[in-house]
Amino acid sequence: MDFAKPELLNLFFLIIPIIILFYLYYRWQKKIIKKQFNKGLFVQINPNYSSGIKIVHFILRLCILVSLIFSLAGPRIGTKLKTVKREGVDVIFALDVSKSMLVEDVAPNRLLKGIQIISNTINELVSDRMGLIVYAGQAYPLMPISFDYSMARMLIKTIDTETVPSQGTDLGSAILLADSFFDKEDRSKILFIISDGEDHEANYEREISNLSKRNIIVSAINLGTESGGPIPLGVNQGGDYKKDKDGNVVISKSNSETLQSIVAMANGNFIKTKETKDAVSFIVDNMKYLDKTLQEEEIYSDYEDQFQWFIA
Repeated sequence: MDFAKPELLNLFFLIIPIIILFYLYYRWQKKIIKKQFNKGLFVQINPNYSSGIKIVHFILRLCILVSLIFSLAGPRIGTKLKTVKREGVDVIFALDVSKSMLVEDVAPNRLLKGIQIISNTINELVSDRMGLIVYAGQAYPLMPISFDYSMARMLIKTIDTETVPSQGTDLGSAILLADSFFDKEDRSKILFIISDGEDHEANYEREISNLSKRNIIVSAINLGTESGGPIPLGVNQGGDYKKDKDGNVVISKSNSETLQSIVAMANGNFIKTKETKDAVSFIVDNMKYLDKTLQEEEIYSDYEDQFQWFIA
């Protein structure tokens, strides 16, 4: 089963504030009853009152809301398969989500610029398989290599610096994970690293060597400026910036040398830019000159709507 409008599943995020509001209201009501009323007298006045029933009613209402959201997203089941031929390459995006990517020397910040680049690139893909990796102190597989562009668009909206719990910047782990993503030896393969260039581990030489042996190209997009900027701690910390042990504001500078050395070892190309359009053109141009491989894929051509079950 899939969904005609998967982006509407984001409405599920509304459930979290609803649960919080109910919990606060529930506690406030119990507190008022306990303070203002005698327990025996209150039971006589409201013999049918039950805090447990309130919780049950709330859960039922949540179930109704969940069903409505599923209905709006258009659940459907494929009923007819057809075989299509796709001629393209395999591409993986490895996006740096470390805290330094929050620096605002590139508008709106390095991380959001990277997300914009990937999102706009997806709009240019037609017959290419793609995968998504996010990395900081370790690499995390966000989406395995696939033709499912709609799923990719939905997943990139969830990316932030908390996606990977381990902080730091380990490029080697991202490159190693990307190597495991590429599953077809006969297809042209390219990895795009989108990062400010920081790498705290510097242990990527062996991984790059393995990619080169498999004819996997690595290209890089460097975000940020050489002068850099402070690292915001976020609104929860009052708009403050990261400081060192002496109380000085830490300045994160873009490091293009690391990324340039990586692409030099992996027969790739490098660009440093602030413009989304230039970065997308760079990606498309790098893919354009790769040998395209014809691949057959079975996809559903007809669907049967299933929203009526959730409405019921």
